[in-house]
Amino acid sequence: MAAPLTAYIRGLPETPSIREINIRSGPGTQYAMVFKQPVGLSGLPVLDAKPDEQGNNFQGKVYTWIKLQFSDGQSGWARDDLLELIGDGTAFGYPVIAVQTFAFVLNRQAVSDIRTTAAPTTPAVPPAPAVPIIPAAPIVPAPIAPTPTTPPPAVIAVPAVAPAPATAPTVAPTPPAVPTGYVNMRDGANVRSGPGSSNTLLTKLSRNTQITVVDVKPDQAGGTLRWAKIKSGTVDGWMREDVLRFDASASVFGLTQPDLYPASMNDRWWVRGYEGPQGHWGWDWGARVGEPVLCGPKGALVIKSVQCTRCTPERPSFKDYGIPLSDSRSLSDPAWNFGYGHYVIVRYLNEMLPESTKQALVNLRLGGAHIFVIHAHLNSRSVNEGQNLPPNTALGTCGDTGNSEAAHLHLEMRASMNANDTNWAGMKPNLLDPTILFSR
Repeated sequence: MAAPLTAYIRGLPETPSIREINIRSGPGTQYAMVFKQPVGLSGLPVLDAKPDEQGNNFQGKVYTWIKLQFSDGQSGWARDDLLELIGDGTAFGYPVIAVQTFAFVLNRQAVSDIRTTAAPTTPAVPPAPAVPIIPAAPIVPAPIAPTPTTPPPAVIAVPAVAPAPATAPTVAPTPPAVPTGYVNMRDGANVRSGPGSSNTLLTKLSRNTQITVVDVKPDQAGGTLRWAKIKSGTVDGWMREDVLRFDASASVFGLTQPDLYPASMNDRWWVRGYEGPQGHWGWDWGARVGEPVLCGPKGALVIKSVQCTRCTPERPSFKDYGIPLSDSRSLSDPAWNFGYGHYVIVRYLNEMLPESTKQALVNLRLGGAHIFVIHAHLNSRSVNEGQNLPPNTALGTCGDTGNSEAAHLHLEMRASMNANDTNWAGMKPNLLDPTILFSR
């Protein structure tokens, strides 16, 4: 069963200086602003959803206003272009949203304004219970003496009419989810005429543009990355899979698994993937400094939370000291946390993992192993070693510390059969591609 629908306050990523959003008393800007809430709040229960009462829209799509419950007991309405949603949205006209998604791009069906909190409608007069119909005996009238000109009327027994059998209402089948993705590159991504970078460049789509996937093919030049045939408005062409992120619906093409953990940051873009033990050991997501970094949707245990002693607010990274990126001496220096900067390591027990992740571990001969994840180059840390975290807890914020040339999160994943393992270096033989646990 999907989790209840919750919201994350994303604000306006293109205006990072605005760190709060207005919460209103009703579904429209004509209602009073009752209080403000900070960008970065997550796990907010959704109470209701209604279209903008004045029909305000962006490029023809009317905004939806979503009523949220806050931890202090207050509730109020926020516009969907300021939110992301995850969970079972069917009670509010949304689908089940497996991967946290920008609310404005979601398709929502019109539903009654009466929510499940209202009492169900009861007929004014309850129907009488069904009573079996017993055919009545035919009534035979008393004989009437015939006259010479009028024959006696014939007596005809009329059988009782059996009720028509009840017919179950026809339920329309649920249409399959449309395979959906979003452009995941900071400066947008190219669309080409065929599945390869040598094909004609058709156009470029900006970050977070929603696309529909209609086909997937291997790279024409033999590259390891696949190409997705996409549609977005009037655009029809091919995009490489690493420049996109996908909803669970795209699992029909093998572009993701439907049960993966969501990405560790909400407002982020793709920078670099896993290259193996001799290359890049994890993923890099770009984001603004201060973007919350979250643990998984079932919680986690903090194994380590370490401050970088060389990383000061004024000089947080190698570049601020004139040290070349990936300098071997500095990568061996514990004062730089071996290049990781400020970092947090969390553990996910095997029983907490998605089924697809467990199977991937079995395929790697690591069946039953537990997963440990480091979140590096943080700007700040907000958890302590040994702390058991509730789902989607902020571990800290994205930063630019240690072996870093710009604000980003380095996410690296290792496995151990020992749930109490704290030897991060000793887990290196079980270095893993985060693809098996996280959505991009």
